[in-house]
Amino acid sequence: MDKHQFEEKLILGLRKMNIGYRKEYLEMLWEYMHFLLAENKKYNLTAIDEPCEIINKHFFDSLTLLSERKLKAGHSLIDVGTGAGFPGLVLKIFFPNIRLVLLDSLAKRINFLRKLVNKLGLSGVKAIHSRAEDLGKDQDYRGSFDWVVSRAVAPLNILSEYTLPFAREGGSVALYKGPDFQVELEEAKRAISLLGGQLMEVKEVKVPDLKGERYIIFLKKVTGTPSKYPRRAGIPKKRPL
Repeated sequence: MDKHQFEEKLILGLRKMNIGYRKEYLEMLWEYMHFLLAENKKYNLTAIDEPCEIINKHFFDSLTLLSERKLKAGHSLIDVGTGAGFPGLVLKIFFPNIRLVLLDSLAKRINFLRKLVNKLGLSGVKAIHSRAEDLGKDQDYRGSFDWVVSRAVAPLNILSEYTLPFAREGGSVALYKGPDFQVELEEAKRAISLLGGQLMEVKEVKVPDLKGERYIIFLKKVTGTPSKYPRRAGIPKKRPL
């Protein structure tokens, strides 16, 4: 895929999603894709390694949040279990004035993201190598984000404990899910409430050229998370709430 084909595909998809863009955003995504493809050969950062698939399954899927919500300049956002930067870094490209934290438990991913952020010339981005359970106890990060996002990380009853502690009261959590979310959501209701959250809505989102249903689950942080949560690393997965 050459650069012209890449940009044509992106522009068509963004129009379908009703998402505005600037020429420099497309340039950055082009650089992002090529750096990801090059580094993926060395570090196995993603199983998706074909340009069309990266556009559909990573870039467009990450941007579905913007079909439903608008981020504001100065908003703080943390991406929990960001992997190779999805969705957080793609959202940052389209909203450069947000303050972003990219969190992942694998050092190779964080090293990749630090190099990529530097390559793209982005400011206001911090990539942190840590477990969500550990950083969620850190007072510099706990209860301090306007937005918490996460994609393809864990079932909702576990994911709630990873994400809700980071949201400020009145803040929002956006969790990207596939068609099996309903069973997960039923099992997670107690955990969401216990951690200070409230289900706001579930929105089906359309990803251009992608078969299969995609949803975003929106939670609101209504009260502070009790101090004993998140539990120590590994426990949420071993003993979900």
